Amino acid sequence: MKTVPTKLILFLLFFTGLQTTHASLVNGSFELGNFVPPDRDTMNLPPGATDITGWEVHTDLTAWIGPGNPWSLAASDGDYFLDLTDYTLGPPFGGISQAVDTIVGQPYEVSFDLGSSDIWGRPSAVEVSAGSNSQIFTGSLTGGDSDWEPFSMSFTAEELSTTISFLGHTGAGYIGLDNVSVSVVPIPASIWLFGSAFMFLFGSQIRKSNKQT
Repeated sequence: MKTVPTKLILFLLFFTGLQTTHASLVNGSFELGNFVPPDRDTMNLPPGATDITGWEVHTDLTAWIGPGNPWSLAASDGDYFLDLTDYTLGPPFGGISQAVDTIVGQPYEVSFDLGSSDIWGRPSAVEVSAGSNSQIFTGSLTGGDSDWEPFSMSFTAEELSTTISFLGHTGAGYIGLDNVSVSVVPIPASIWLFGSAFMFLFGSQIRKSNKQT
């Protein structure tokens, strides 16, 4: 009796895994965590802080703002959001990061909302990194006390764990961040067809082997 080649089995498992694996980003809207603001419903988190569930603060102070804030701002999703300027004027800016489980070779997309405000100065910009991929996004909206603009960035995982990070890049007194997510990008139809044809040929080989035995 012929045995199924190990390489074919590994390929099928890998191909199936690309279609079913989902990134596991936690708390993308910053609603969960140890929110204990000293005043003004705003908590100023230093580098290394892990008060926001799933996230670590890095580079500089980052403001975690709740629904009762007095800044004439509002969250994009839920009640809480971040200000990467720590509501102080100019750099240095704050940032956050989180490691998510990924599959090597699988394409993903990071999505987020960038906040801007006429009150606190424009433009606002953030640098987004996912593994070795990095890109700067600048808000283009004008004429609002508190507005949010959606952005996204694609990347292909190079490791089994990929660090997603956001760092304030440009701003006066406000760089808003909210509604962060990481999703799997579907494999193109051409690859699906290749995989289907491969599995058909593979199945034919198994049936042929069974007949010979």
